[in-house]
Amino acid sequence: MRPGPTVALRPEATDAVIEALRGPFRLRVIYGSVDAEPRVIEPHGLLLGHRSYLVARQPARGEAILNFRMDRLHSAEVLDESFAFVSGFALNDYAAQSFGVYQDPAQYGEVIWRFAPEAAGRAAEFRFHPTQVLESQEDGGLIVRFRAAGWLEMAWHLYQWGDKVDVIAPAGLKALIEGHRRPDFDALP
Repeated sequence: MRPGPTVALRPEATDAVIEALRGPFRLRVIYGSVDAEPRVIEPHGLLLGHRSYLVARQPARGEAILNFRMDRLHSAEVLDESFAFVSGFALNDYAAQSFGVYQDPAQYGEVIWRFAPEAAGRAAEFRFHPTQVLESQEDGGLIVRFRAAGWLEMAWHLYQWGDKVDVIAPAGLKALIEGHRRPDFDALP
């Protein structure tokens, strides 16, 4: 069980996704709106969180791997059609390109956060990203470095830290959180 807010999933669609991943088998899905045209996708994995995403290729749209929100799958039917996974695809590597689940090659790059001394101990307990590097600072602060995309998801997370974290890079993320760093939170995440 994962406490806290979550979105509702359709059990029959989730069951079909699990069966298709075991094959692997193609899926015919209705995605987005209930009156959307059916599409055929090739499931490659699941990303789980407060929103869960099906990672899949949609052959009609090319070779790209796409994320499909599980709560937006209105129906899913397992087809009796096997397929080969994209050559060289590894779900862990794919997931590590983002902070959460959002994939955006234009945002992908070095991320550097600096935690204030009073938050450094707590921040050091977190695994913000699988590739993170932690650097203790002489003043007791902590630098966290990693490479990823997903600035909005980062901003949502950083909000919890209030004014106890500064974004050093990227500039786009720094601009996004500007004006949203509160000094009055009673506790750290």
